[in-house]
Amino acid sequence: MTAHSVAELREAWRAIEAGEFAHGPRSAPTARSVATAWAPAPGERVVAVLGCAGGVGASTVALALATASGAPARVVECGPPMASGFSAAANAELGTEGPWRRGSRGDVLLERPIAGDATVPVPTESSVEWTFVDTNWTTVSGTGAGWLGSVQRTLDDVVLVTNATVPGIRRLESCAELLGRDALGVVVGPTATRWPRPVKVAAAGIPARVHVTDFPLDSRLQVTGLTPDPLPSPLLKAAQNVLALLRKEPT
Repeated sequence: MTAHSVAELREAWRAIEAGEFAHGPRSAPTARSVATAWAPAPGERVVAVLGCAGGVGASTVALALATASGAPARVVECGPPMASGFSAAANAELGTEGPWRRGSRGDVLLERPIAGDATVPVPTESSVEWTFVDTNWTTVSGTGAGWLGSVQRTLDDVVLVTNATVPGIRRLESCAELLGRDALGVVVGPTATRWPRPVKVAAAGIPARVHVTDFPLDSRLQVTGLTPDPLPSPLLKAAQNVLALLRKEPT
């Protein structure tokens, strides 16, 4: 059996994800360009949805916001392809466009990268009104943020997502400090009035510039992840509340 390096195996998996093995032997890989600038299209409102830790539900919140917007919207997932939260979420797969794999859920377009350093794509439809960039806390850190961090720092709308635990609240506080400006804090779990006392005590440390709101946790999605099925009504109602808060913020 021929031994292969980890790098070779990663490259092979990337090719499988991209569908390149279906067309015979691959040519030698070329250097990937890394974007240093990106700007929204005219009329496109962009919201960064940042998970303060892994598995807190940022992808679910981003999809709920796009669905509840009532307008043509898209969710752009900016994370490692193998960690995608949208691999089974589309009602229809629309193929690939450049380094992006596309799918749809009604009026919501889902775009997830084939390669980890892909640039946020220009909307395929000019009528897209909302873009929700699904990413994580590293884009507010001082190191390793790359081009996506530069984009995030230009946006007026930032949603920080965490869970209703003491570590989760502490991560929210840390991300808010790294961000250094106004944001919405979305805490996934029970309503704020039902938070355990240690969580309420921890929440007192969140900077005042962060408006904190709760967001329900769906037990089915905890097990299945996002699927083509419609999102539960409580999640969409909570998303409407978050959108109402976003619409109050100056743009």
